[in-house]
Amino acid sequence: MKFVVIGGNAAGMSAASRVKRRAPEWEVVVLEKTREVSYGACGLPYYVAGLNDDIDLIRIRSVETFEKSGIRVRLRCEVQSVDYEKKQVLYRDPQGTVCTEPYDKLLVATGSSPKIPPIPGIAKKGIYPLKTLEDAQQLKQALMEKPQNAVIVGGGYIGMELAEACILQGVPRIRVIEAMDRVLNGFDPEFGAAARVELESHGVSVHTGERVMAFEGGAAVSRIVTDRGSYDADLVILSIGISPNTRFLGGAVEKLNNGAVVTNPAMETSVPDVYAAGDCATVWHKLLDRPMMIALGTNANKQGRLAGDSVLGKRVAFQRALGTSMLRCMGMEFAKTGLGQEECAANGIPCKTTTVQTRSHARYYPDPKDLTVKLCYRPEDHVLLGAQIMGAREAAWRIDVFACAIDQEMTVEELGFLDLGYAPPFASVWDAVAVAANASK
Repeated sequence: MKFVVIGGNAAGMSAASRVKRRAPEWEVVVLEKTREVSYGACGLPYYVAGLNDDIDLIRIRSVETFEKSGIRVRLRCEVQSVDYEKKQVLYRDPQGTVCTEPYDKLLVATGSSPKIPPIPGIAKKGIYPLKTLEDAQQLKQALMEKPQNAVIVGGGYIGMELAEACILQGVPRIRVIEAMDRVLNGFDPEFGAAARVELESHGVSVHTGERVMAFEGGAAVSRIVTDRGSYDADLVILSIGISPNTRFLGGAVEKLNNGAVVTNPAMETSVPDVYAAGDCATVWHKLLDRPMMIALGTNANKQGRLAGDSVLGKRVAFQRALGTSMLRCMGMEFAKTGLGQEECAANGIPCKTTTVQTRSHARYYPDPKDLTVKLCYRPEDHVLLGAQIMGAREAAWRIDVFACAIDQEMTVEELGFLDLGYAPPFASVWDAVAVAANASK
């Protein structure tokens, strides 16, 4: 049997390794468009910020390591199309020759690419996306050349992390421009407002409800024009979202409107013997009970491992995704799992909410930090639907407790009386988790 994987990062290499380890007799081939496999893209903003100066630390496993295990890895091979009837992949090799690769089982793990909007001047020098190791190296070099005016287009997770990177690299004037009405739009409004305050406290100008219309300058960008004004910009970072790399698949494979391949909980697509995993594919949302694109490294690694088992005929079902995520923005931590209040409303799900202010640990132990916790839960039975938390320190890790509670369909009453650990340096006798749960009625 022959297993072909298109895409050599988290999901693809997890699946390839799983199949080769469990079925050594299988032929496993990976086709990767770039020169890199298996790296932690989530670490790129911290490399750009100078918190890590060794980009090799972001590389997880080398091509040589995979090939020693029996996996054939072909770099700089860009897939053009898939013939599902003949069960073969058409790709262009590094010399430009169109080749074919037959398969018995196929995994699409092509990931995603940064959205590059068709804005006038978008091709000018000095405008950078951030997705690959090469992107990170180019952006870090640009920051080392001491730009005076940096503009981050997009105020989501990556936008916040890149604003921090610009602050830490000493850029004198930094702007974040977000088309939505707030930054961190995936959180409820009060959390986005707190992120804005944190950025502004470090000198960042935050513009919300403002759209970029053009980039001006000569060969290199020097100004950015929006629907509200224009601003100096000798460095621009694009962080407006991602698009799944799935156009080459054609119309035979079912996709969402954004191009993400629709999969069932076993990572199977609408085409027999074709699977999909990672940022290019959907995961099954536990609360909404439908496939959704939730581009997180945690999901990609789980999908890849289970896709490998599914390819080998093992019955698997990954249907527990909650979108659990966390980030740091300078002195503040933010984390979220499940559904927020706005998401419940958008999906017609009744919910009650509780928001509490509490402390990270006992007040008589030095330097406790204020925490804000917001819970969403069902009115009729008090089953937890979502949690959001923020604070200067010791906030983000607590989201894992809430994620476990949602996964196990716990009520806020059950959550409030979990046997959580306590010692003054780490928590109060009633931890922030329990305080929020017990305040919910």
